[in-house]
Amino acid sequence: MALSVLLKIIVDMRKAVAIIILLVLVAAPCFADFKFAVISDTQASDEDGINNGVLTAIMDKIKSEHVDFIMVTGDMVDGSTRTSEHIKQLRKWKVFMDGYNIPVYCIAGNHIIQSEMSENIFRVIFEMPENGLDGLKELVYSFDRGKAHFAGLDTDEYKSFHKIGEKQFNWLKSDLEKNKNKIIFIFGHDPAYPIKSHIHSSLDQFPSKRDELWALFKNYNVKAYFCGHEHLYNKSLRDGVYQIIAGGGGGSLVEKPKKGGFYHFVIVNVKDTGSCEVIVKDINGSVKDAFNIEY
Repeated sequence: MALSVLLKIIVDMRKAVAIIILLVLVAAPCFADFKFAVISDTQASDEDGINNGVLTAIMDKIKSEHVDFIMVTGDMVDGSTRTSEHIKQLRKWKVFMDGYNIPVYCIAGNHIIQSEMSENIFRVIFEMPENGLDGLKELVYSFDRGKAHFAGLDTDEYKSFHKIGEKQFNWLKSDLEKNKNKIIFIFGHDPAYPIKSHIHSSLDQFPSKRDELWALFKNYNVKAYFCGHEHLYNKSLRDGVYQIIAGGGGGSLVEKPKKGGFYHFVIVNVKDTGSCEVIVKDINGSVKDAFNIEY
């Protein structure tokens, strides 16, 4: 075979391979744009206020998932009305989490707001985004990641527990109006619709305010509200909006395993198509639930 013919065959083969690779890339499914984890209620009633054993097991598993960041929906520690003890617990929790080198966004929760000093303690230790409303900066905030918008709410303002007040509601409405991303996640500590231990001591304590908030979610195409407070896992769907209670981070479980009473964490894969894959895993890494949220 002449050398020129052989070279032509090689060039043609390379072109064919290039075309095949291109077709495979075009046909391939969209991979996750980013991934985050959700945990809540990692407290315990022992000396340092943290369930160290469960939190270590959960964080080791989250680390192996290679998430971009973690959302913590409150009650990281048991808390104390004694300021020095309260600070000590929160600092120890933060030092522990910093050891994993994963960015963390925190919401407060009722165990974190123990006194009139608690909100300032939270701000100093955690340093969250400062774009929230006056008086609740860093306890209420929002941020964008990829094609998604995140907003964190304070359901347990000092001396105003279990309610989203008018100022906070108006801030959230304005925030959602300005948002340009179609994927929206909302985080708060209290469930809007508790199912077990905190019925009538969650956002349902003020049903008209709760209903107003849920209608806002629906009107602005919010499809997922992550919360804790009840120490269990539960998923429910109302008016097209998922409520995901992810309160199994370490606090005493309040339900049997088959009804959600197991320690767990949530992984959310946000895809650049607008499809979000939600996976719930226990501390052994076993999948307990999985579903998709479509935006």
